[in-house]
Amino acid sequence: MTTPAPPLNITVPFTRQSSCEIVTAREGQAEAPLIVALHGQGESGERHRHYLRGAIPAHFHAAFPDGFHAHEVRKPDRPIRLGYGWYLYTGDQDAFLESVALAEEALWRLIDRVLDTTGADASRVYLMGFSQGCYLAQMTAVRHAERVAGWIGQAGRLKDEVLTDELPRVAGKPVLLQHGEDDEAIGADAARHGAEVLTAHGAEVSLKLYKDTGHHITDTMRGDMRAWLAER
Repeated sequence: MTTPAPPLNITVPFTRQSSCEIVTAREGQAEAPLIVALHGQGESGERHRHYLRGAIPAHFHAAFPDGFHAHEVRKPDRPIRLGYGWYLYTGDQDAFLESVALAEEALWRLIDRVLDTTGADASRVYLMGFSQGCYLAQMTAVRHAERVAGWIGQAGRLKDEVLTDELPRVAGKPVLLQHGEDDEAIGADAARHGAEVLTAHGAEVSLKLYKDTGHHITDTMRGDMRAWLAER
């Protein structure tokens, strides 16, 4: 049995140097599809890679970047660690949209670096996001549908109210939405609504809701994600 090579690491300037772990495809040619996986608030690319272990088929290149904004994560009885977020949100909608726009620009710079590093097929780039990463992944995918082959949204929400002009671009795009029915942070109705909106605009949506599942990624979700990507 071949031992997988350790992940590569690149950095991309934002307001600081943002790191990204890359796991290259273990099967097939270099010009393989690429999935870029965005973690949740307070997590990191390295931690997200472990959360998604077994979820990504071996013939995919995979990128696990750190969010662009660093902050301390403090929890009782645990060491202080560094966590990351993708954008800033204070309740000010205009400031939020400006922060997301900057994050989108930085994300595409990062994806271009990953494509150059791996030789992945630029016509087969998939985005995936969990929680806060889901918000950014879906907004980025809708606004730049011509650059993505499809996307996966986990435990997040499609902010369709700010994407009215761009939503017609998603026609024909495959989308997997996964959400726990007991998600205490973002209710499952968010996924149902997102699926309805995307379907109405012609996307090929697969909606997966999981009983007895909260705001996290389970083995069943990983298995469904792997199967969906393998079909691509």
